[in-house]
Amino acid sequence: MLNTALRQLRHATRVLAARPFRVADIEAIVADLRASLDEFGGPGEDLDTLPGSQSADPEIQAVMARRRVRQAVRHAAAHVPYYRRWFAANGPDPAQLSIETLSQIPPTAKDALRAAPSAFVSDIAEPVLMIRTTGTTGTPAGVWFSKHELDLQAALTAISLMVNGRLRAHHVVASAITSRSTLPLVTSASALGMIGAGYVHLGTIEPRIVLDRLAAPLHLPGKKPQITHLTVVPSYLGMLTWLAEHEGWSAADFGLEQVFAGGEVLTDALRARAAEALGAEILDGYGATEITPVAGSVCSAGHLHIPAEHAHVEIADPVTFAPALPGAVGVLVVTPYLAYRDTTVLLRYNTGDLVRRLPGADPPECELRGTPAMSRVLGRIATDGTGLTARDILEVLQAERELPMPTRYAISQSPAGPLLHVFAPGCPAPVLARLEERAADRGLPVRGIVLADDLLDLPVPSPARSDLRELTFEAGGMPSDAAQVAGGVVR
Repeated sequence: MLNTALRQLRHATRVLAARPFRVADIEAIVADLRASLDEFGGPGEDLDTLPGSQSADPEIQAVMARRRVRQAVRHAAAHVPYYRRWFAANGPDPAQLSIETLSQIPPTAKDALRAAPSAFVSDIAEPVLMIRTTGTTGTPAGVWFSKHELDLQAALTAISLMVNGRLRAHHVVASAITSRSTLPLVTSASALGMIGAGYVHLGTIEPRIVLDRLAAPLHLPGKKPQITHLTVVPSYLGMLTWLAEHEGWSAADFGLEQVFAGGEVLTDALRARAAEALGAEILDGYGATEITPVAGSVCSAGHLHIPAEHAHVEIADPVTFAPALPGAVGVLVVTPYLAYRDTTVLLRYNTGDLVRRLPGADPPECELRGTPAMSRVLGRIATDGTGLTARDILEVLQAERELPMPTRYAISQSPAGPLLHVFAPGCPAPVLARLEERAADRGLPVRGIVLADDLLDLPVPSPARSDLRELTFEAGGMPSDAAQVAGGVVR
């Protein structure tokens, strides 16, 4: 216990001094935490001292944020080619910039990172692994990581999974995310190894096979009899849910306890349907490869909470990038701190993800009230001028059980107003009436809804991360025709 206290004290000292973390210390804390959980069943009363936790004292948070932002700006100006050129051409003295004047630096666009990923790599870094984003919103962006960053992320993930996810050695986690999502695969395998939990990577294979795997007995010593946890993107979760509902699966067929869904908008409608079909708690979260380890959790009141320890997070007007007003929709602009990111360094990175600032100045009264809060992610920046967000539309569509998932839709403009086009093969006429009623109840600013029997009838493509399908010999080398209809995939 004394060694544990000393390691936590040493880590806290490095946090306060904004110095790089010692991964060995954090890995040792992971081992100590696992031993405590095995012996006592709980982490004890000193959770605030664990890596990844943060003080709820707003004064301490503010002091640490100012120090870390100054450190990130000075490092970027000195060692990152993109920002070194920008400061040389535009003149602000990086030594004089602070958290209050950070807005003098324009947001870094995703296109800039896509065009020249090496320009954002620090001169003094040791890059070992490039990870590309999935590219569902455009050309994939390349992000470099050092071994230190990967090891640190794995250790922090292990702590989070044990404390927040309640994962133990007897659990078995399956991943149904695409194999192209290298970062969560690498860090999850290491993190779960530290915990002693089982790990099965399935990939985004034909969803029927995943349902079979989830239902199959494992017969593993020291493990639960079936897979207990699943990591998935919401569009693929929709496919699993739709098949379970329409092909006679019951929640009793599975041993799932929790499903971690992230990377896309998870609606209340899909969450309720998935919990019913799979018999598991469906957890919503937020994260992105470019801003790792920045991650958000959704509380029981439906707020998205992003810890202040990992990055400076702004909610900015999507056009002017001035601070969004209370109750207004803004885009997340993120500056990760050097303690966590020393290779690809980003200042004021424009994620493109929309959220709504909470109204009022007082923090919400929820179980995560000590962590900055906002609405759940609404979707990406709209370019159609309607003001509609993905969440607005998906809440309406995913409440309709006749529509296949993943949900496919598109918006078109007409002289009388926007039209919502929905992929609805073979759906009976009452479906349209129900959708129109739900859209009116939610106040969607659309002139009408058009049902399409063919994906090609949508005015623009409607990609989802579940489209990154991986072939297996179990499916005969190609997805079945039924799976194509259920998922709305044209191949």
